[in-house]
Amino acid sequence: MRRLRDVFYINANLEEQYFIYYGMEFHEFIQYCPVNLENLLITDGQYIANGFNDHWFFETAVGKEGILELAREDIYGLGNFHWIDYNNEEDLNQCTPEEKAEVLYLSHFGKPLNSPFFDRIKNQFVYLAHDDGWYCKLYCRDILVFKEILANKIIGTVSTNKRRKIYPMAEEIKNQLFELTKEGLLIDFSNIYRDSRSIGLRFYVIGHYEDMDEMYNNLERNKRKAKFSRFLEHKNKQWKICNG
Repeated sequence: MRRLRDVFYINANLEEQYFIYYGMEFHEFIQYCPVNLENLLITDGQYIANGFNDHWFFETAVGKEGILELAREDIYGLGNFHWIDYNNEEDLNQCTPEEKAEVLYLSHFGKPLNSPFFDRIKNQFVYLAHDDGWYCKLYCRDILVFKEILANKIIGTVSTNKRRKIYPMAEEIKNQLFELTKEGLLIDFSNIYRDSRSIGLRFYVIGHYEDMDEMYNNLERNKRKAKFSRFLEHKNKQWKICNG
């Protein structure tokens, strides 16, 4: 049964350029990602796509409209949902058997034989998800892209009132939060504080988890045992981190 994504947990491995996370669905990733994706090659997960590549025998989401169309699908119902982005069909079709083998190995085993990034197709990401919003392993060519995704996700989640403007985060705040992903950052959306002047939520550093069942099913215990906890507040048109 699908569960409410009431927290956002990120376990980062910056040396290997990936993030394992819980709590962000595919449509949110597309919404919050600052990178314009050209096309997606779906390496695991069957759905009726707007494209099919005869060289790879995989479905594709072609162009911005194709990707947005895919984001409206029931991704959760696919189970596994793996994709790699590519710049154009011509370069994708020119991939060697060795390059194809590397992409397939990466999709199947969740780790690269060499690198998760392929110069020929100029991919920015490798997206390896299971049960949309429950588990995702995301390889990022530019790891700082995830810093923007994290900030955008927080702002997007607390922005429920269109008449109340939420301002962007200062780089200092984004950097502090991003740094904590290396230690296992949990953003708690289950109890957002709101009054006429401020919005706030709590975050925790709970350590490294790759098993999201273990992380989520013991959530309250993990919060109690957290390395530390802080309060993230939006007030007077700016964000700040408080000790309260």
